[in-house]
Amino acid sequence: MASADNPLTARVRVNRIWSRVFGRGLLASVDDFGKMGGKPSHPELLDYLAHSFVENGWSTKKLIRKLVLARTFQMSSIPGPGMLTADPTNLYLQRMPVGRMDAEAIRDHILSCSGELKNDLYGPSIAVNIDDQPNSRAKPRSGPLDGNGRRSVYLEMRRNFLSSFLRIFDLPNATEPAGRRNVTNVPAQALALLNDPFVHQQAQSWARRVMAGGGTVDDQLRKVHRQAFGREATEAELQWGRKVLKELGGATEAAWKGLCHLMINRKEFIYVF
Repeated sequence: MASADNPLTARVRVNRIWSRVFGRGLLASVDDFGKMGGKPSHPELLDYLAHSFVENGWSTKKLIRKLVLARTFQMSSIPGPGMLTADPTNLYLQRMPVGRMDAEAIRDHILSCSGELKNDLYGPSIAVNIDDQPNSRAKPRSGPLDGNGRRSVYLEMRRNFLSSFLRIFDLPNATEPAGRRNVTNVPAQALALLNDPFVHQQAQSWARRVMAGGGTVDDQLRKVHRQAFGREATEAELQWGRKVLKELGGATEAAWKGLCHLMINRKEFIYVF
């Protein structure tokens, strides 16, 4: 199956990685590469990438690097003139599609903004916090609310006791393979970002991090936007931030917690444009 003379394995793997990077595979049915799965939109590109993948020792890292350095990945998500009519589904990649982060990335992003994310590699997995799940004889121990700050890849995966927060953002069923995840937009997600204890805990930590950094209120607002969105705040956003802090009682820790909580609930926080 892994022979260089058999291109099918490499093409399937490349298509799955392309799907994770661009939101849709060159062949949309990533779990069905047979005749019933349809045809790829760019067959020559798929063959080229599969050949390059094998030549580079089946290295996933090298393939991802090739994809994210490509001009296709660097394009704006704003469609060009007439493109919504000519290519409404973006089949021909005339723009970068808007995509929501995976569940694990959303959790890690929250921890990164709060300053609590630990980038340590390896080590034992961390028990998932399942305090919100019903008690039963099979229920394992519940872990810390913040997972000790470890990346989501280090959280335990118990098929009957998955993280409720991650499941809300479409963490797949642990008992079945999933070549392509569902991406939903449901009220439970907004409610989780508004009410989940983990989110409130991290908003508090983020507020303390902002205040400990010093600087003027505008400096702190700029830093918050860079941490949340990877870009500078606009003048309108600075005005909004000043207004929020004023309405919440000034630049106190409680006010900053409220503002950081609002930042987590902004659409741009969990979507990549």
